[in-house]
Amino acid sequence: MANKAAKNPDITLQSSPNNSKIKFTLYNLAGKEKAYYLVDRVNLEIKPDAIPKKAVAHSIIIIDRSGSMSGDIEALKDTIIKLLTLDEYSNSQLVVSLISYSSHGDVTCHFQRIPIQEVMGRNSPYLEEIQKIRASYLTCISQSLQLAKTLIQAGELTAITLHSDGYANDSSPTTEVKALEAICNELKHLDVFVNTIAYSPYSDFKLLAKIANSVSGSCVQAGNIKEVYDAIYSTANLLTEAVGISIEEPLGNDYTYQVFFSQTAKKIYGTNQTLKILGLKPEDEGIIYKYQQVTKDTYEQLKDIPVTQNHQSVYAFAKANLAEGNLNTAKYALASTFNATLTERHAKALTNRDVSNFAQDIDIVLFYPDVLEKQEILDGVKVNNKISLLELIQIFAEYRQSIIVNIKNLQDNYQRKGVKRVKGVRDENGELVKPWLRTENIVQGDYVEMGVFEINRNTATINMLVNRKVKLVKAEDKTPIIEVAGLLVNDLATFNNYTIVSDGEINVKSLQVKISNKKAFDLLKEKGVIDAEKFDFHAEYTIQLDNLPLVPFDGRYSSIDGLFTQLAEIKILSSILSAYLRDESDVFISEQLDELKKYYLSKNLYLNFPSTNDYTDIKEAINKGIIDSRVSYKIDIGSQDILNLSKLYSANKFLERRYEAYDQETGEIFTSPSCEMAFNENIAFRQKPISARMKITKVDELMKPIFDDFLGLDENHRVAEILSKVGADILVLVLQAKHAGRNISKEEIIAAMTAANSKLEQYAEKIYQEKISPLVFYVGATGLLPDEISAKAMTAEEVAAKYPNLQFSKHEQEGTFFVVGDSIISVYAQTEYYSKKVAVGVEED
Repeated sequence: MANKAAKNPDITLQSSPNNSKIKFTLYNLAGKEKAYYLVDRVNLEIKPDAIPKKAVAHSIIIIDRSGSMSGDIEALKDTIIKLLTLDEYSNSQLVVSLISYSSHGDVTCHFQRIPIQEVMGRNSPYLEEIQKIRASYLTCISQSLQLAKTLIQAGELTAITLHSDGYANDSSPTTEVKALEAICNELKHLDVFVNTIAYSPYSDFKLLAKIANSVSGSCVQAGNIKEVYDAIYSTANLLTEAVGISIEEPLGNDYTYQVFFSQTAKKIYGTNQTLKILGLKPEDEGIIYKYQQVTKDTYEQLKDIPVTQNHQSVYAFAKANLAEGNLNTAKYALASTFNATLTERHAKALTNRDVSNFAQDIDIVLFYPDVLEKQEILDGVKVNNKISLLELIQIFAEYRQSIIVNIKNLQDNYQRKGVKRVKGVRDENGELVKPWLRTENIVQGDYVEMGVFEINRNTATINMLVNRKVKLVKAEDKTPIIEVAGLLVNDLATFNNYTIVSDGEINVKSLQVKISNKKAFDLLKEKGVIDAEKFDFHAEYTIQLDNLPLVPFDGRYSSIDGLFTQLAEIKILSSILSAYLRDESDVFISEQLDELKKYYLSKNLYLNFPSTNDYTDIKEAINKGIIDSRVSYKIDIGSQDILNLSKLYSANKFLERRYEAYDQETGEIFTSPSCEMAFNENIAFRQKPISARMKITKVDELMKPIFDDFLGLDENHRVAEILSKVGADILVLVLQAKHAGRNISKEEIIAAMTAANSKLEQYAEKIYQEKISPLVFYVGATGLLPDEISAKAMTAEEVAAKYPNLQFSKHEQEGTFFVVGDSIISVYAQTEYYSKKVAVGVEED
């Protein structure tokens, strides 16, 4: 361990005597031991002679002017001007720079290194520059820090205050994270610290906290313009008093982590590398805690070192890991303090707002430790024994016909997670042309039957699909439509998706329900989600969802070996059948299908109104703050040859790629073959010659045998194997008869294909819901693989070097990959847009 600061011999770091060492066990949220640590304390001492003469202090203010700031940009500009007029500012030796940013390539330095008196001078051009700032489009933070770096000069202390109200998403979330990590690593070597301001609930507090932690700063959550003012003023005020001391403490060979903590300077940051400390006042005191991870045997042998779980060093370990983005380690550290009050409050923190509250509570404990007297400290981990949300949803599914939901309450408090769509199409002038029909609810009232729950296939998202009985009426006069295509249509249904959990974050905090089945009531009461003592079928119960763990702590997850190949084969065959059946029905003739389409009905009698976005120009919608963006994490399952199912071609695309259709009588070759052509007796298919430009991939090798068999070009039995597995043997017999030259009616083929396609989809859905979706949900909700899955995180470059057949999209190239048995799990980010207005009774798109 170093015993003095690297840059100043008059700043010493003094180790505490051995009898001040402590040790603690890191527990998970289920109370199980995860790791063992010894902690050394090193005291920071600044000698008076170490304080340098007053130097120029430089304040760089960076503000976010992306579209989501449109409603607050004027107030923010006024705030900056007020800051610059403060007497404390104008009397200081401060120089100021102002940078604003939005989309990639749109970053402006409005003025640089200007003494504060000049900024506030009469007819100041700098004030005019501030007034010119306008909000526009997306968010690219890294470019602003890169520009700020060019303004830093040696021999002076620089403070950067970085303000953001959204997610760094341009040119992509992953690209931004990498760029920010790179620029922060460069800033570490300069005399600069970065304080960050997470403005609004939509800001990415986790990312901003990580930036601040890596460059000797702190992150604050600001809910309004006044709090932004306070944060920027605090940084500037610190510059007028801070000493230009830079302290560097190497980690040391024996340690795995270290944290700097100063109660007087209100600073906490940590690293597993060299620790750099800036921005201290002469009177500030500080401690560096150094953590050594040891084996259980070593831990138990050190009997002279006391076990101290509820200790400052454990809270500091939690806060530093939280700032670095190690959310689960931070939660485990908090639980390991045995502080039941805070563990219960923050055990399920996932959203940026949750993480911000988590960070603030740890700060309060560290800076104002007297609050511990009012908190419950146990002799073990406070385990959340509540039922998980996943388990609760299984109960809802079992008793859904005995539970009704207050749909009005749900709609009044619902925030959509997609972009609002409206019924109709837009004409050439962009005007909305509404459908000539609309729907009306058959049963009026505030309640509907509990919806059907579904875990998304590749995100940590749970949707509840609610259906309501409706009738069709004419939009102009509400005349009811009774009969279409010979069918009564006065008992149709609409389907609306409500997102309960979105990308691992609770989106619906509670459901208000009525229950008609006493068994359901008793079970929900037993699980602790209903407080009422007696069953009352007239009563409305509020079931809180936001206080439940998303996944069970002791959950077990099935092996995914071999599942990708099964799903891929099913998807290929289902795609073929769907292409054949696109304009066909086993119930209706073509004239009926045409009439159904006119009345916005599908061949399955589902309502299918045309819809379009609620805006005509997405850039304008973003600039007005109507649309905003968020980061969605996709979790895909693939093989060592094919990364995920999206790599497969659609049936008609692959048919065009590898086959040609021709007229058996005339020999004419059709330039754009499609599966529907197979119903024409004169048309046959044959393999297309492979051109020199065509690259045969593993996707080709998987798809072609199935197509060859289905088209009767190669009797390899692949189709029969797939269909038999899902119980669709009738289509096997029909295809065998057709390939043998027997005369099979079109109606018989359509009926067999329709039944088989339904069974294929059901079989795939069962695999997803039982084996894949729970794993996807766990990974997306926790950011971790389950304990029973051991796999090293790999970059796209690393996994491609090992498995050269893999192909990557732009988003996937920036992802993280885990090789699990014969499968590969991919995790990558994509930007999703959503409407910021509260939605009422709308379908998610």
